[in-house]
Amino acid sequence: MSNAISDFLKGTEARVQSMIDTLVAEGIDHPELLSVMASIPRHEFVEPAFSHLAYSPTPLPIGRNQTISQPLTVARMTLWLLKYSRLGRVLEVGTGSGYQTCLLSYFFNKVHTIERQKALFDMATVRLQKMGLQNVEFHHGDGNLGWPFAIQMDAVIVTAMANKVPLALTNCLKEGGILIMPIEEEQYSSIGCWQKQGERWKRLEQTPAQFVPLLEGKVDA
Repeated sequence: MSNAISDFLKGTEARVQSMIDTLVAEGIDHPELLSVMASIPRHEFVEPAFSHLAYSPTPLPIGRNQTISQPLTVARMTLWLLKYSRLGRVLEVGTGSGYQTCLLSYFFNKVHTIERQKALFDMATVRLQKMGLQNVEFHHGDGNLGWPFAIQMDAVIVTAMANKVPLALTNCLKEGGILIMPIEEEQYSSIGCWQKQGERWKRLEQTPAQFVPLLEGKVDA
């Protein structure tokens, strides 16, 4: 192994440990979640020019004016799923780089993920298939329309912000299912975690956050 590669690996190990220490300090106390996040090569999910910042507590560009969320946001949303959801099928709206998708695949039996940007869809699909993930299904389409086939989900996680929840996403949830989604309100934007209870929704968690907007349609270029 060359000295340059050895130094890079040592530097990555130190950055990973710093990320985990930060998550623990922020209250992320799920041992398996922390272990999985430590094992995923986050630097492979960002643009190469930003790989040295991949484990920093900040969002980073992934192309197409999209970002990968900071580790704490990803960890908190995943922790809510582990805390409240049945770990059967999960629908992810906004594949992006595929980092959250990869994390979900360790815990759910099946991950269904939708990305509207064809370029990001292609990159994430190739990236995750090279990693050998067998329990992820990909779809290039409009996340507002939900999964293209009628499958009932145990959870839905949306990684873009809207001012209302698309009906297709609530309709595909099983009774007792969990919805995690950033919501933009007039004076307060946050990520919420809700449980479906008949025609009503019980809010389980909430924390302030900023996300890219949830857009309609799909981009083929």
